[in-house]
Amino acid sequence: MRCKYCNVEITCDSKICPLCHEKLSLPKDVDMPYDLPKAYPEKKKPPKRRERKKLSAIRLYLSIALTVFILSVPINILTTPNLYWFAIVGVLVIYGFILVHNTILSNNGIGIKIFWQGVGIFSVLLTVNYLLDKQAPEYSPSWVWDYGLPSILIIASIVTGIYTAIALKYWSSVVIDALIISGLGYLPIILYAAKVVVHPAMAVTAACISTTVIIFCCILGRKTLISELKKKFHV
Repeated sequence: MRCKYCNVEITCDSKICPLCHEKLSLPKDVDMPYDLPKAYPEKKKPPKRRERKKLSAIRLYLSIALTVFILSVPINILTTPNLYWFAIVGVLVIYGFILVHNTILSNNGIGIKIFWQGVGIFSVLLTVNYLLDKQAPEYSPSWVWDYGLPSILIIASIVTGIYTAIALKYWSSVVIDALIISGLGYLPIILYAAKVVVHPAMAVTAACISTTVIIFCCILGRKTLISELKKKFHV
């Protein structure tokens, strides 16, 4: 039987879809209770004490970080008025928040944590690159695209590949993330075709490492990958 709302196949005795929880269209002569256990158990909420500790840690970080940023503004103006490095401090504060909130204190999967770390580090590099390009003479701003972005993607692909190889028992929760992170490794090649990247050596390296990780996941986790894709698309 398939649910007409989400098209998922129902294999248990239930009048309610275990995925979307809509009522199923069953023959009138079928007598089954509505209070059967759900095939997909509800996610347990973390204890309130853990949430309070997390909130306290975030508040402590924000207090310290905002104080440092506010102090950096007058210090910057008084010492080096021609170089606005307080903007770099501000971006580092934002990156620190991402590190604390979305990585250290987060229950997200490894793929999401690596993604947010990459976004944060690249944002810092872009800010430094923009400030130096505007304020420093004889500065070449292409390094962030030629070397910065590919380096971040190379490290992300390697870390994801190593974690995937170690967590063989949990492949169902990491294999999709590994493929997505590795797929981002082709971005520098695309930027090279768009003439944003000038020196393609690191871009080619990132693409090769991403290809290796993708092949590794497809060969060793083929059955898990097919099963997860079927779940994603309700096949």
